Amino acid sequence: MRKTNFKKKDFEVFWDFIIRYYELDPQGIVHNSNHAAFYDQATLAYFKYIDYDYESEVELTGKDFHTVKISIEYLKPLYLDDEVEIGVKIEKIGTSSLTFVMGMFLKETEEVVGSCELIWVYTDIKKKQSTPIPEDQINKLKVN
Repeated sequence: MRKTNFKKKDFEVFWDFIIRYYELDPQGIVHNSNHAAFYDQATLAYFKYIDYDYESEVELTGKDFHTVKISIEYLKPLYLDDEVEIGVKIEKIGTSSLTFVMGMFLKETEEVVGSCELIWVYTDIKKKQSTPIPEDQINKLKVN
């Protein structure tokens, strides 16, 4: 993953949340493993924003996206009750892959505290192998 320093203006879609006690490690900061869950949840906010019904699409097509790579950059620690927002966008759509990039910001100051690159591969569930993303599916995944 390239080193990034996103700004909020780089994104149109956001998911916001507040850091909860059980997400902290013994040092009082968010445990690093929770960041992956935050970024994963942010992709659902993206789908809601574009009105994409992920579960229905899986059921209808027999195809699903699977995470094959997640790269996380930790720039600043997060603490209890920090108000955070994650900006999400699709950076690239390949033949069978989808690459999200995300920036994590403190809501009050807009300071970037982390970033993520998440790569999914479109997979035929029965065959258990990657498959090309159809053009109609690509059009559904783009911000209007």
